[in-house]
Amino acid sequence: MVEVEMVESLARTTCGIALLFFVFIAILSRSEKAEQLVQRLLSVVCFTAAGLLGWLSIVGGEFYGSSALPPVLAFACVIIGLGAGFNIRGIDLSQGMNPHQIMKMIREEE
Repeated sequence: MVEVEMVESLARTTCGIALLFFVFIAILSRSEKAEQLVQRLLSVVCFTAAGLLGWLSIVGGEFYGSSALPPVLAFACVIIGLGAGFNIRGIDLSQGMNPHQIMKMIREEE
């Protein structure tokens, strides 16, 4: 069976990688392709971290000295992983006029 220390180490590593992706996603969002890639990677890493944290909770391990923290962090990782799939920039799905465009047209007509 896998040692608890190894699961703890893997959980810390994946959580750290997820944190780095989360912090640097704004910088990488300058390119649409890079943004989508980082969003997908963040989702995968968050779900992996959630699985490892759940596993760590089951085997009785601790995350930075706390045995109550892994389930809570696993839930947070799932929420962040789901949210990472949303587009940061936002795509105008309605293809309609927004209030800023309407006000601009009104100003131009006057």
